[in-house]
Amino acid sequence: MSNIVSGISFPAIRGTQAGNEYFIVMCPLKRLKKIFTFDESTLCAEDRAQRLLNLGRIPQISKYIHQNRFDYAFSSLTACIEGHCSFQPINSEGHGSKIGNLLVDDDAEFYITDGQHRSAAINRALEEDPSLGDETISVVFFVNKDLKQRQKIFRDLNLYPVKASKSTAVLYGDAPEELLSNEVANKSAFFKGVIDFSDNSLSARSSKFFMHSSLYAANMELVKDVTSENWKNKAEEAISFWDCLAENLPLWQQAKSHQIKPEDRKHYVLFRAIVLKSFAILGYELLVNHKNWRSILNELKTVDWDRSNKQMWEGRCYNNGRMDHSNVAALLTVNVLKRHLGLSLTAEQQKQEIKFNGSNDGK
Repeated sequence: MSNIVSGISFPAIRGTQAGNEYFIVMCPLKRLKKIFTFDESTLCAEDRAQRLLNLGRIPQISKYIHQNRFDYAFSSLTACIEGHCSFQPINSEGHGSKIGNLLVDDDAEFYITDGQHRSAAINRALEEDPSLGDETISVVFFVNKDLKQRQKIFRDLNLYPVKASKSTAVLYGDAPEELLSNEVANKSAFFKGVIDFSDNSLSARSSKFFMHSSLYAANMELVKDVTSENWKNKAEEAISFWDCLAENLPLWQQAKSHQIKPEDRKHYVLFRAIVLKSFAILGYELLVNHKNWRSILNELKTVDWDRSNKQMWEGRCYNNGRMDHSNVAALLTVNVLKRHLGLSLTAEQQKQEIKFNGSNDGK
């Protein structure tokens, strides 16, 4: 590092990894756009040390900032500095030798190695809310790394991280819809104990019936217009429906009392997420349009839920030996359930049913 006449200064902490110095600085959000000016998207892949920016992610992250204006959190950005730097510690020894100011030459180039989407989204959010400008984000700076070294840093940072499952994200969330789904999972007499809150998929021998993400998706079909003011009342409404439904599904009850082995649940469609979603769509209609919805659900006791019941399930939630998780599959499954219950179809459901029958007639 050499003496610098003019440059940018950051409060910094100096550390060492693999024998190399790095610096953690507190960077005001309004400064990000000024220091990260180099656009690697103009380079060919082998000359970049970063993936291409996915513009579709920027509004999502920016929206997150605005919706959590006083409760957002970001992990550190990682960047490399190519150019002269000088670290000025507050003391010559002890802890003070690792705390000080990092001065970076005006002509130095800054390269984001990890966190370009966060940085771009912050810049977008600043355009809409300049009051964010004086807040800070931590940036880990590596100094004087060539292209190959920057590419290795990017690779190493992204090689092992595992994205949190949707189920865990919902569990830890505090949006009204997430709070509602957590309430249902923990307060429903049936769902309590049979919801997996962590995994991305269930093993054939899992004691759990559904992933929390599947229950969350179903709840969003069952109750609408959830707000911070009404989510508890909506949750009570959802719990009433789910528990009443469960009372009319003997297979659910038998599985919970361990009369059906986990590996045998695969033979029945009602243990699949797509049918859970279909139950929710049906439930929304029942709660809105039928005061006697509880007695209507009694008729579900006579349904044959075995996958071998092709007359009901083939081509709807079950296709060519595999479960179909599309929106159309959910709608077609609702249709066959409503037919069993003696309920009329909506215009959209009727449209899908005509299309379904037409395709079957042509086989």
